[in-house]
Amino acid sequence: MKKIIGLSIAALLIIAIVGVGTFAYFSDTAASTGNTWTAGTLVLGEVTTGSAVNNSYVVTPGGGINGSVQFGLTGPVVPGSSGTITWTLNNTGNVPGTLTLVAATTFGQGGAPNAPEAAAETALGGVKGLDTGITIWVTRDGTDILGSTGTYVAMSGLQAALNLELNKTITIGTPMVYVLHWQVPTTVGNEIQGDTAQLDINFTLSQ
Repeated sequence: MKKIIGLSIAALLIIAIVGVGTFAYFSDTAASTGNTWTAGTLVLGEVTTGSAVNNSYVVTPGGGINGSVQFGLTGPVVPGSSGTITWTLNNTGNVPGTLTLVAATTFGQGGAPNAPEAAAETALGGVKGLDTGITIWVTRDGTDILGSTGTYVAMSGLQAALNLELNKTITIGTPMVYVLHWQVPTTVGNEIQGDTAQLDINFTLSQ
């Protein structure tokens, strides 16, 4: 009996070994290749333009960097002068963004006053400059943000008004346009002779 059992076990082993090469399995293959990440773009395009009446102006378009309009360099600003600065802002990228303005205004006396300026300021009770000598009206996309078409206000309020322009949505493909209208009323006189005014604005587009 022991011999027969031993033969039976050997036979089973042979069968098992032979069977290893005879079985087949279903299979399938899938792949995931070329996984990539492409960052979006947030690009602020800016064009500065200007116009003037009864004084000279020089435009530096800037293309987003240091665009400016300078008034009165060759034909001086005088009572009755006026003009505009227009900033056209575009998000030329593909990621939506919001715009914030940071503005600063600086007013100067342009050195020692000449005799007519000194006399006028004395008569008016103190030093006067372009902070009140220039009056303005500012719009964003046609909406008044400081002053109005019939009511210009002192330039002294410009910095605060522009600094309230926070998180304004610029739709991709649709420009946002700021226009600053300014004038020196004919009621202004010698008190502004030689005086200066400067406006600096940083436009920041954020996601």
